[in-house]
Amino acid sequence: MKKSLLFLTLLLCVAVMPASAQQKLIKKHATLSLVKKRALGVKALAGENATPLTLGNTVLAAYYPSSASGEEGKENYYLVLSDKDGVNYNVTTGVITATDARVAVLDLYAPEGNGNVLPAGTYTADGDQTYDADLSCLLTYDSNGKDDGGVELGGDITVSKKAAASENENDTYTVSFTDGNGVSYVYEGELSFTNMAGGSSSVYPQITTDLRGLNFTGGLAFYHGNLMESNTGNMIIDLYNGSYNENGGLTDKGVDLCINLYNRLFGDPKTATLIPGTYTVARNFKVGTFFPGMEIDYMGVTMIMGTYVKRRKSLTGSDDIDYDYCYIADGTVTIEEGDQEGTFNVTVDLTTDRGHHVTGSGKNIAFPVTDLSTSSTKDVDSNLDHDVTLDFGRVAKSRVYSNGVQNGVQVFTVDLGSPSGKDDPEIMGDQDLLRMEFQTPEGSAYIPEGTYQLMEENHLYTNLYKPYQLTRGYFDNLGGRTGTKYEHFMKCNYPKEHTWVVDSFATVYTGTVGVSRTDETHYKFVIDLYDGHGFKISGTFDKEMEYHYSPEAITAIDGVADDRQRTACRIYTLGGQLVGTANGTTAESVSNLPAGIYVIKNNNTTTKIVKK
Repeated sequence: MKKSLLFLTLLLCVAVMPASAQQKLIKKHATLSLVKKRALGVKALAGENATPLTLGNTVLAAYYPSSASGEEGKENYYLVLSDKDGVNYNVTTGVITATDARVAVLDLYAPEGNGNVLPAGTYTADGDQTYDADLSCLLTYDSNGKDDGGVELGGDITVSKKAAASENENDTYTVSFTDGNGVSYVYEGELSFTNMAGGSSSVYPQITTDLRGLNFTGGLAFYHGNLMESNTGNMIIDLYNGSYNENGGLTDKGVDLCINLYNRLFGDPKTATLIPGTYTVARNFKVGTFFPGMEIDYMGVTMIMGTYVKRRKSLTGSDDIDYDYCYIADGTVTIEEGDQEGTFNVTVDLTTDRGHHVTGSGKNIAFPVTDLSTSSTKDVDSNLDHDVTLDFGRVAKSRVYSNGVQNGVQVFTVDLGSPSGKDDPEIMGDQDLLRMEFQTPEGSAYIPEGTYQLMEENHLYTNLYKPYQLTRGYFDNLGGRTGTKYEHFMKCNYPKEHTWVVDSFATVYTGTVGVSRTDETHYKFVIDLYDGHGFKISGTFDKEMEYHYSPEAITAIDGVADDRQRTACRIYTLGGQLVGTANGTTAESVSNLPAGIYVIKNNNTTTKIVKK
């Protein structure tokens, strides 16, 4: 966690919980980047796997009904188990205290109707009975009480239950799972779940009426940067309908509407500003959202976080008398550019957690921005220092290549522009290149219409591949950028005439691309993408599509004529037998080969295809 933002970051950790539940417990959030990296390349420990390790100590068994679970129609069961006594879980901070111990954190969901009794069954990553992979892991603590960051689970969680022998006894459970290293674990014993959900908070005095038609006259903004490693920028803005000081405190009667917004990251925090748009409530830190308001018990002190109203109704000098509050649960915040440069118009239409309405607007408000972010050590592959509006003026057509079936989806690469000069053979000027890697349903002969979202992790997390996603930009085996990436080429006469050089580049981290088509030969792409710094890469391409594979025979050797593959290719069976070659300049049919999976090797690049 960023040291200067420790307090706020700890508060934001409760976003994984519903508002009513957050007064009671903060869930442990493992270091998921470490979890996933570790679990990918580790061999199974066959010796340990043969005899499951016993977790005999129930540290915590918490239950949330469907109304407070954060999952519609699902009850939530949160378990912390250990192989040692003396392990402690702080429900207000999510901190586990343990030495020389293994601790399992399991976040389970089942259809509503079971109450605080955990139903038996198999809990999978998706389905009726599920577990949250981001909040489930196995932690190992050393003799100094330091954990290893955790290891994600390696598969399903199995729960069986044995009925009590008499009414004076409790049911007993067997909970079994395997971690990403292949080590098996089992818990056997009673599980008594405590209902952690409470009612609407009343620690602070609550506003019990609507607040309609508020006229905002001023505002402040505070930029916190990349909180929670979400690749979005957190901006907290305060809107006032009365007087206030430079620290944001009300100096007279009036209201302060505090809005916790998420939008783009700024490469230079000094340039951070409000981003126009319509924001809706969410707990996922995504672009175009605001976080709901709530009270939370932080180390014994009740704090207010998220989006809320603070009203000063009198001037006695006593906080308990002068102020009351309400917490925003739903609605919209609309920000537009104002009539004067550097100002904004803001309109709010909000609902509190008690069903009251908060509405109002402000025109031509200047928001001085205070930078509270810290420098990030995150390695971002981008040299952009500004937003990019794509220019495809000299690009006559898009080009599509089939990458075959990968991780259960059909993958296509689309190039808008060409690094080899296909669109500008005379090298008359600069040009943009956008490469997009689409994940589509297996068997797709064409890229289906729809909106494609950048996958949340990189291409190494093969279990996250699914239709209607774009693969993040990454480096291939030869060190070249591929996946979804942007490059700008400029004309250069050195070391020789008529050459291209890349002067700006970015692998794409987040965003969407909308795909529609007039027919099989004409596609439209609406591009709304962001690099790792939060700079926007946007534009529209609505021209002819050129196919570098045969849609009628999707199993053809695809892409051999594109800018990535210009040398001879060899075709192998999965067993390593050479069964064919291709010259690397034209598409080649594999109709003579039996059905199955084949590997195509071109230099150091390997691609799998499926012959049906």
